Amino acid sequence: MLLLFNIHKYKDMENQNMPENTGKQENTYLKSTMTYGLITGLVLVVYTLLLYATDNLIKQNFFLGILNYIILIGGIVMGTRSYRDQFLGGYISYSKALGYGVVISVFTGVIIGIFMYLLYGLIDPGLLEQSMKVIEEQMLNQGMSPNQVETISEMQRDFRSPFMMLISSVFSYALLGLIFSLITSAFLKKDKPIFDQ
Repeated sequence: MLLLFNIHKYKDMENQNMPENTGKQENTYLKSTMTYGLITGLVLVVYTLLLYATDNLIKQNFFLGILNYIILIGGIVMGTRSYRDQFLGGYISYSKALGYGVVISVFTGVIIGIFMYLLYGLIDPGLLEQSMKVIEEQMLNQGMSPNQVETISEMQRDFRSPFMMLISSVFSYALLGLIFSLITSAFLKKDKPIFDQ
C-alpha cells in the first residue's frame, strides 16, 4: 500500500513539473533537429557539388547513390544519439527516436531542396535537360518505343521544374527518414527503468 502511495505521489510531482520541462524539451528538440538537419544537409550539398564537379551527378553508379543514403543515416544516428545523451539523460523511447529522425530528414530535405532549386534553376539551367536525356536513353534501353518515351518525358517535364524538385526533395527526404528511422530507432532506443531513482 505504501509503495502504491509513493508511486502515485511521484507521478503527481512529475505532472506538476511537466509544463515547464515540456516547453524546455520542445525547445531543445527543435534546435537539435534543426542543427543536425542543417549539418546533414550541408554534407549532402558538398557531396552533390563534388558529383557535379566530376560529372557524376546525372550518371551516378550504384555506390555513389548508396553513399547519399549512408550520409542521411549517419546524420539521423548522430543526431538522435546526441539528443538522447545530452538532453534526455541517456534514455529515449522508440517513438521519440523515430520522430526525431524524421524531423532531421525534413530539415535535411529543405536544405537539399533549396540547393537543387539553385543548381537547376540558376547555376546550371541546362542540367535539367541533360538529366531528361539520360532518363530517355535509359527508357529506350529498357525496350520502350520512342513514342512511349516521348509521352512519358512530356509528363515528367511538368514535374521536373526546379520548384517541383524543391518540394519533392522535402517529401522524399521525409519518407526516406521515416524508413531509415524505423530501423535506427530500434538500435538507439533506451527505455528508462520504471523504478529509476
